[in-house]
Amino acid sequence: MFKKMVFSALSVAVFSAVLTSPIQATSVSGQEEQSLAAAKWSSDEEWIKKSSPVPPGWVVIREDLGSKLIKNTAGAPYGTELRVSKYSPVPQGWVVLRDELAGRVIKYTTGASYRTEFNVTKFSPIPTGWVVTRENYDSKTIMNVNGAPYGTRLLVSKYSPVPPGWIYEGQVANGKYIKNLNR
Repeated sequence: MFKKMVFSALSVAVFSAVLTSPIQATSVSGQEEQSLAAAKWSSDEEWIKKSSPVPPGWVVIREDLGSKLIKNTAGAPYGTELRVSKYSPVPQGWVVLRDELAGRVIKYTTGASYRTEFNVTKFSPIPTGWVVTRENYDSKTIMNVNGAPYGTRLLVSKYSPVPPGWIYEGQVANGKYIKNLNR
């Protein structure tokens, strides 16, 4: 009888030590980070705590009381559109097409051909190699200038970024001129 009680007490102590071990908690956390980093475009969605940061390249699809559903955007084909949460981060290469009541719609622009244009929201990020051609009260039109021939001169909005390899040539009343020096 005494052996059984000692064995039972010992097994309970070992079992509870394993459950509360900080080493086990670290290894689970490490596995989750690896699974997030190794995810592909196709169907990679993960539920995380609402207070957890969203990893770079992921978007928030939906939020519940204590958690949020995130999706990996790596490997998305050109032109992919996603409906995301209102406060989701916008990954590099994506733009905000429109804001809606419960969220917003974002689009992947990497791979667009030269002179492709999109009408985006006023506060949408502008991908590298794109310029703002027109601005309205609540939106702006952006154009891809990647692949423009050497010496191309464009009239863009006053507040448009100047892409890498382009130079500012001067300003007029309705915008500014930029010139491509990329060969």
